[in-house]
Amino acid sequence: MTVKRLLAVGDFHGEWQKFQSMYEKVAFNPEEDLMIFLGDYLDRGSEPVPVMDFVLSHQDTENMIFLRGNHEQMFFDSFRCAPDKAMGFGEWFDSPKRLWFDNGGSITFNRIKKSGRMYELNRTWLDWIDKLPLYADIVVGEQHYWFMHADCNPTIPLDQQETSTLLWGRSLAAHPELNDGANIIVLGHTPVQALGYPAEPQWLDDGKVVLVDTGSFLKNGHISCVDLLSHTVYPSD
Repeated sequence: MTVKRLLAVGDFHGEWQKFQSMYEKVAFNPEEDLMIFLGDYLDRGSEPVPVMDFVLSHQDTENMIFLRGNHEQMFFDSFRCAPDKAMGFGEWFDSPKRLWFDNGGSITFNRIKKSGRMYELNRTWLDWIDKLPLYADIVVGEQHYWFMHADCNPTIPLDQQETSTLLWGRSLAAHPELNDGANIIVLGHTPVQALGYPAEPQWLDDGKVVLVDTGSFLKNGHISCVDLLSHTVYPSD
C-alpha cells in the first residue's frame, strides 16, 4: 500500500469537542491518507450523540477503518445479551449492563435517552458494532503494522488471537519488550498517563509498540492522532 500518511486515532470516549479539534488539525484526505480508529468511541465523555452521528456517517468513507474497542463490546453485550426486563439485585450485579454502566456507559445511556433518538441510535449502533473488525494488518512498503484496540500476543497470527486479549489486555502497554518480532503494533485502551508518561503518544521499544490513548476523559487528557510514517502528532486542544 502507498499512502502519504498512516494515521492512528486513539480512544475518544464521547469527548466530541476534543475530537473535533483533533480532526480539524489532521485535515484527513482520503485520496492520500489511511486513518484507523482504535475503538472506544463512547462512554465517560458527555457528548456521545454527535460522536455516534459522525462515526455512522463516515463508516463507508474511503480509507477510514474503524476497529472495535471494549466499550463497543460492552454496549453490544448490554443490549443484545441481556434481556430487557427488570432485574433483581443479584441479576444486575452480574449483568453485562452493570459492567457497561460502571465503566461510563450510564452517561452514554442517559445522553442517548435525552436526545429522543434512543431506538434509532441504539439499533443502528448495534448493527454497526456487529460488523466492526477486531484488528487490522496494514503493510506500507515492507513494514507490517498491526492495529488493535488493546493488546495482542506478538508471536501468533492476528486471526488466532483471543478476543478478550484484543479488547481488554494490557500486556504490551506495560511490557513493550514482549514484541520481539518485526511488526509495529499500535494500541489504544491504556491511557499513557496510567503508565507514568506525559499526555502524548508513546513510541516504545524502539518504536515497535505505539500507544495512542492519551486519556481523552482525564483532566489533562487529549484525543490524539499520530502519523506512523513521520511520527507527527495531532493532539486535541
